[in-house]
Amino acid sequence: MAGAYEMLAADYDWMFGDDELADGRAISHPATARLLQRISRTSAVLDAACGTGVDAAVLARQGFTVWAADASEAMVAGAAARFRREGLAIPLVRSRWADLPAATAERFDVVLCAGNSLVHAAGRDAMIAALTGLRQMTRPGGYVVIDSRNWEKLHAQRQIVQVASQVVTRAGRRCLVLYAWEIPDRLGDEHIAHLVFLFDHDGQIEPHEYPITFRPFTISELRERLEPAGLREVDTDFDASRDRYSVVTVTT
Repeated sequence: MAGAYEMLAADYDWMFGDDELADGRAISHPATARLLQRISRTSAVLDAACGTGVDAAVLARQGFTVWAADASEAMVAGAAARFRREGLAIPLVRSRWADLPAATAERFDVVLCAGNSLVHAAGRDAMIAALTGLRQMTRPGGYVVIDSRNWEKLHAQRQIVQVASQVVTRAGRRCLVLYAWEIPDRLGDEHIAHLVFLFDHDGQIEPHEYPITFRPFTISELRERLEPAGLREVDTDFDASRDRYSVVTVTT
């Protein structure tokens, strides 16, 4: 899995439209946005699955004190390059979630596990360990926010190919992103998502494909794993008819 993200980092930003680069993606989901609007702009926020730093950069521009972390060396390098380009002083940590408490002594008012990242903590024990590490990064009374696809809906629909709603054009290059899913019969079994970036060079298509393995979870399974990790749900925008949701938790 780490190797897949090391390669994906080079094309990762093509997954974001220009409006998402400017305003963020996961942090714009309703429950997460409500929390960020409610807390002080002086709050310290850790983006614990920062990727190339899109959401972390937006939060820093909004005035929050921001740190960023990711398990992928290439993603961290991409985030560092973004922060340099934008003149943002955002400290970066390369670490898995369970190892974060030992990686830095900093603690935060809000810890974000966004971008559908928790799906890579495969299985109950691994997810509880990840959530525990995230919880240990918070200050007393702090929040941990989990963002996820609605895997039950995706599995039930069995829509094998999903195509982005728009072509992204930057610096004379055009790219269309699509997902091709390998969906087993059992939701809890390992799934594979083939992320395909189709670059248009004067009518010639150059595909870049990245297979990503993961093990989905239901919202009921997520909720059952919060308490053993020392977390309690306080808000969500979960809707069975929607593709994504966020769950906001506090430390117990």
